[in-house]
Amino acid sequence: MTDFSTMRTICFTGPRPNKLYGYKNKEKYQKLVDCIHDFLRGFCRIESDEILTVITGGAQGIDQLAFWAANSLKKEYSLKNEVYIPFVGQEELWNETGLFGKKEYRKMKSMSDKIVDVSKIRTLDVSTNDGKIKAVACGCVWRWGNKEMVDNSQMIVGLYPLNKDFTKDRNSGTASCLRYAKGKIPICLIDPESHLIEFHPCNE
Repeated sequence: MTDFSTMRTICFTGPRPNKLYGYKNKEKYQKLVDCIHDFLRGFCRIESDEILTVITGGAQGIDQLAFWAANSLKKEYSLKNEVYIPFVGQEELWNETGLFGKKEYRKMKSMSDKIVDVSKIRTLDVSTNDGKIKAVACGCVWRWGNKEMVDNSQMIVGLYPLNKDFTKDRNSGTASCLRYAKGKIPICLIDPESHLIEFHPCNE
């Protein structure tokens, strides 16, 4: 039987808005936030000597949604909300306002309990000679960010279709992150459409 009381640090992975519900569908995003809120509340209610820590990557999409879901629980429970940004300036090309805009990003960072700059941990160069952010080595920084979150977590939650096999999906950053986590920590999948939840123990 799985002992969920040992899972006190949970990280999240999932697609960007262009592969989810777009940048304007507030209603669908709110339903997903509510689903994540209820999921995390279940872990907050588990008796433990350790408070729950939630780790997200700060990116547009599931990272920010999970952050806000966790943040809303602070009214009722002791909870730490940590953001592992891939590098300073990841929001450079985002819109200033609107869903997943720079304004929301700045607010999220100001309300986080801890910010980790993965590029400094992994000593990755993300600048060009003119000082602008480059394409970051074909997603290298984001992959290292995912690994850093998994390495510091006791469970990962992935927003991923339950009718697909992430172990065979080579076209998804979410699937890549889940493959890295497989065998290291338990995996919990949330279907992006039905919001059904599927749990995979570490030894599965």
